[in-house]
Amino acid sequence: MHKRDLQDGDLLDNRLATLCEKNLEMLSSGEQKFASECLSHFWRAIAYGLEGGKRLRGRLVMATSQAVFGVKTFKGLPKTMQTLILDASMAIECVHAFSLVHDDLPIMDDDKLRRGKNTLHVEYDEGVALLAGDALQTLGTEILSSSDVLKLRRFRLIRELSLATGARGMAGGQMIDIKAVQEKLSEIEIKNMHRLKTGALLTAAVRMGFFGVNKKKDECKLSGLMAFISNLGLAFQVVDDILDATGKEILLGKTVGRDIKLMKPNFVQVCGVEKSRAFAEKSLEAALSSIENYGAEGNNLRDLAISLVRRQK
Repeated sequence: MHKRDLQDGDLLDNRLATLCEKNLEMLSSGEQKFASECLSHFWRAIAYGLEGGKRLRGRLVMATSQAVFGVKTFKGLPKTMQTLILDASMAIECVHAFSLVHDDLPIMDDDKLRRGKNTLHVEYDEGVALLAGDALQTLGTEILSSSDVLKLRRFRLIRELSLATGARGMAGGQMIDIKAVQEKLSEIEIKNMHRLKTGALLTAAVRMGFFGVNKKKDECKLSGLMAFISNLGLAFQVVDDILDATGKEILLGKTVGRDIKLMKPNFVQVCGVEKSRAFAEKSLEAALSSIENYGAEGNNLRDLAISLVRRQK
């Protein structure tokens, strides 16, 4: 992973941590002791749910905005757009965190390990985890709607995020996922499930990066970016399935072998490890060819794509 990727990820980590710390500080000065203690506990749970991770979706928002606007670094964007794109990156990370918190609950996957530590419902309890997930989902919209600067662009980004999260996106994909237990799905059916469950939010990240900075003349660039993220999203999920089947828990920071244990269909079960690896590489090549018209301003997108598909964790 390149230094610029780490810097973008660190920037998001710091902004999200600061957001939670500010809310905790406001509660510490409250006059109603019991309510303040309850809500402080709640905000610590929310912060716990946000800790760690690759910040993939937020970094995709940032990298796409740089490529579309034509700058090599995030700081090359105008200040107002930097603020907007950072807000969008934080928002999509909040929504992603919400999906993980709920996905890990006993009523769903009943997982105990996430990002190298206890899942939120194990560290706190199921009720707190359920409410923290709810709060994380709405926090994304709150962040994006917190300013009137570039208001119309913010409205568009809220719409993109909402569409990707709901029944026509991530939630719909999750519905297919829980109903697919013990079912024998075809490769096409598995691809469709993951385009919703995983791909919808990845696609939203690229679309948010695009619509956060685009000019009218940039509209022709969108189709190439959509081909890029469609192929990268599938490759990312295939690698996830490979790591679930072959990876080590201590390295991945999450439970391995979950799909087999829960009897969920995935790429490896249908195609095998070697064919899945070949498919991931082919999808990566297709993704990179879709953005070959970008010069140095597209390097962050390229680096991100390569690091995600060839990762070991």
